[in-house]
Parts: sequence; C-alpha cells; structure tokens
Amino acid sequence: MAKAMVWSVVVVVMMAFVASASAATTHDVGGSTGWTIPSDPKTYINWATGQSFRVGDSLRFTFPTGSHNVMEVSKSDYDSCTTTAPIGGTKTTGPATLSLSTAGMHYYICGFPQHCSAGQKLSINVLSSTSSSKVPSPPPFTTAAVGGPTSAPPPSTGGGPNSASSSLHGFGVVALSSVVLVVAGHLLF
Repeated sequence: MAKAMVWSVVVVVMMAFVASASAATTHDVGGSTGWTIPSDPKTYINWATGQSFRVGDSLRFTFPTGSHNVMEVSKSDYDSCTTTAPIGGTKTTGPATLSLSTAGMHYYICGFPQHCSAGQKLSINVLSSTSSSKVPSPPPFTTAAVGGPTSAPPPSTGGGPNSASSSLHGFGVVALSSVVLVVAGHLLF
C-alpha cells in the first residue's frame, strides 16, 4: 500500500515537471533593445540565434505606439522590405504580442519607411511543439549593399534573456526527475 502511494506521488511529480518543460514561452523580441531601429543591423539576427521558438510560444514586440509597427510577411517581402501584403494585418499598438501557431520560417518587419532596410526585421524558425532538440533560427541570407550575397555571422553560443529555457530547462527536469526517482527508491526499499 505504501509503495503504491509513493509511486503515485512520483508519477504526479514527474508529470508536473514534464508539463512545465513544455510550457509556452513569451519571447521579448530584441531583449532589452525591444522593437526599434537597431544601432547594428544584425541585432535581431543575433538575438534570434540565441532563442528556440516552438508552436505555442509568443513573440512580444515592445515599441511605442505611433513610432513603429510589426507585420508578418513572406520571405520575398522580408528580403525586399515590401509592406504591401502583410500576413494577418499590421500590429500598430505597442507592445504587440503574436502567437506562433505554425511551424516553419516566419518573417517580421517594421512597415515604417526605411525601418526595415535599417535592420528592423526578424526571421525565425518555429519548431513544432513536439520537437525535443534545440535548433536555433538560421541566419537569413542577405544581399550586401556593395559586393553581393553574404550570410549572417555564425550563431553565437551565448543567448538572450529567454535562451536558457530550452536546453538548461530540459537538463533541470531530467536532473530533478532523477533525484525524485532516487528518493522514491530509497523509500520503497
């Protein structure tokens, strides 16, 4: 009877840890920079490289209303900074929170004149909610002002404020689950 009760507690605790590991994350786009014209055109490329995006997560674009907006666009509109065909409309009130409901590449730009071409654009790779590995968003392919095609710098090993949520969180769940199983084993035997 006592063994069954201990195992029931172990199962409930393990389920709680698994549920917390798969909880949705709200990503603050650009970290402390927010959604603005960046001083470095690669700001959002570098920020996205340190993140892991999953279906069910959200992006929070923090900007002053009237100074910026955010629109999801196609890859070609992202590359050319074209604002005529946003996907799902334009968010004009900041902060704007957008849910990530489909896996795959997603592209966002600011529709104010010259903002996108100055680097206020974001491309991310959204993983399905069942994916278990951390796969950062690939850097987008861009065309340099002089010279021709280039690619963004290699991903950094550091991350932004939300970067620890995937790999470290998963490690914490495994470690804590192991501790629970060891304690349960000692109680049973």
